[in-house]
Amino acid sequence: MSGASEMRDGWRILAGCFVGVSASFASLFFYTSGIFLKPVAETFGWTRGEISLSSIAVLVGNVLAFPVAGRLVDRFGERRVAFLSTLGLGLSFCLLAVLTTGLWIYLILLTLLCCLSSGGNLIPYNRLLTQHFCRLRGLAFGIALGGTSFGAAILPVYLAPYVAEHGWRAGYLLLGGLTVPLALLTFWLIGRPAADTVMSPRDAGLHWSEVVRHRAFRSIGTIVFLAAAAVLGTTLHVIAMLTDKGMTAAEAGALASGLGVAVLAGRVGAGYLLDRWDAGVVTAVLLALVATGMGALATGRPEMILPAILLVGLGVGTEGDILAYLLGRRFPVRNFGTVYGTILSVHAFGAGLGGFVAGALFDLFGSYQAWLSCAAAMLLVAASIAWLTERSVRPLAASVA
Repeated sequence: MSGASEMRDGWRILAGCFVGVSASFASLFFYTSGIFLKPVAETFGWTRGEISLSSIAVLVGNVLAFPVAGRLVDRFGERRVAFLSTLGLGLSFCLLAVLTTGLWIYLILLTLLCCLSSGGNLIPYNRLLTQHFCRLRGLAFGIALGGTSFGAAILPVYLAPYVAEHGWRAGYLLLGGLTVPLALLTFWLIGRPAADTVMSPRDAGLHWSEVVRHRAFRSIGTIVFLAAAAVLGTTLHVIAMLTDKGMTAAEAGALASGLGVAVLAGRVGAGYLLDRWDAGVVTAVLLALVATGMGALATGRPEMILPAILLVGLGVGTEGDILAYLLGRRFPVRNFGTVYGTILSVHAFGAGLGGFVAGALFDLFGSYQAWLSCAAAMLLVAASIAWLTERSVRPLAASVA
């Protein structure tokens, strides 16, 4: 089947995945959480350190939930799990609005949000794309995962003033309400799953213990851990980095908005390259470019800030595409959910650890230069592993249904 035929026959799947990603944790929660951070803390008189415990709650919830969610997607199919999980995300937003009365309740509700929404994150959509696209799989990943731009670039423009005028509880209720029409539209577009890609009760497929012992999983997992720690750990602190250089919060926010543009460009661009060049080479080159951005940011030179921010955003925008593409070559689609969910736990752990280490090194040295140097080194190591282990890999025939 030609690439044009794939796009023509699979347009509903692609559109459904785009809408589903727009309604996922990766879009609605991750890119809007900063809007709620300060208002929630001010309501209860929490310190910045206390409200920052929310990142630990999210880390714990995702690490625990992703492998289970992946298993459920393999067992019951993408459509049902994604639909229920998206509604679970909406319910969790409403619970945050109504039940938050103290710090521990807030942290527990955030952990619950991660657990209920994990099956509607990237797992079911990347599994669907792996199943339905072969020649233009990378481009399909890039287009569908571009749905996160809804949370990165569009939603904050309207949500931030809404929260400022009506309060954070109303903001959470608004996000909860958004999930319902988006979930219904996703459910309709995806349609019924192919029977041969849903495991029967007798077909257990790969177990988590078998997945983590797989040689390819260990190499890809190492790449993912290092890249997530470096890129997302830096992203968490980028506003603070810019204000430390004398920018106002408004100036830093405007400059950091370039991340959203770079994320979208990175997703589509990486997908396009993955379809045309060796995936191992593409991965290594892109990670090396992001490492260059970290080094440029570490110099502190004003003229280097914007290109450095764009390169860091490129890293955020490419990791999801590359991860799904590399796994899709190594494991059959029947087990993709289990594999992808397990490695997303590695990704979540790396992201949480990176943000913590970045803050700890700032407290120790009084600047982010030490962290940025570490981040650049981690990305170069990840690029080297990709170059050595992911070049010239022949995809499994079973990975395409």
